[in-house]
Amino acid sequence: MIGYTRGPGWFVGIATAACTAISLLTLGCVTTGTSVGGLSLPATPAWLGGAGASTSAEGATPSDLTPAERRMREQSRAFQRTVWEGALFGAGAGALWGVIQRDDAKDVLKKALIGGAVGGLAGAYIAHKQKQYSSKEDQLNSMITDVRESNQQTKELITSTREVIAEDKRRLAGVEKRYKAGQATEAELKATRTRISENKAVIAQATQGAREKSSMFEGAERAYRKENPDTNTATLQGEIKAFNQQIETLDGLADTLSVA
Repeated sequence: MIGYTRGPGWFVGIATAACTAISLLTLGCVTTGTSVGGLSLPATPAWLGGAGASTSAEGATPSDLTPAERRMREQSRAFQRTVWEGALFGAGAGALWGVIQRDDAKDVLKKALIGGAVGGLAGAYIAHKQKQYSSKEDQLNSMITDVRESNQQTKELITSTREVIAEDKRRLAGVEKRYKAGQATEAELKATRTRISENKAVIAQATQGAREKSSMFEGAERAYRKENPDTNTATLQGEIKAFNQQIETLDGLADTLSVA
């Protein structure tokens, strides 16, 4: 166990470290696009606003979005890092604060602060599971459940994405045909292409968020296996592999969209 010397600056120091760790895991103490403890935090992409967010003036407005486009945007939010962190750690900052009050708080903070990278979250994720479940089997089963849920979310997003891609292709073909016949303006053609680009950006950002989530799961599996070498993690590994395959499918779908 790591002890603390509780001098005059102890509370301030631990509070600052706690806020920093919580900021990295939930962005609850800072705004995006800033830095914490010398670590840069990315700004939140515009598409993460969901169906009600504003879009490009030249693309589709929220009211113009089709049901499939709105559904794709809403499903994509599950892969926004601050969203999936909050879901996995439970109620965001409050849950993590419960983790770091344990005797191993300094170790958890150290793991959470490593470079601000997703890999650093794996240690805090494991610590959270250990706090939730005393049994190592229950900890493992909970992680398996989390990955399976991510797989289901990705599957649903893929279905919506395919619908949107089909719509985009039909819409673009129709506008191009009317444009060639002199029945559509250059502005209409440009707006259609912009809309496709926006949809493609949604897919790309969701794929990036899913990859970060998968990396965290992979790191957690390795850490758990190291701490519990006699426990079989084959099921967890299989779920993570399936998750990565779904991500590759999603990534491939984005490549099928073209505005050329």
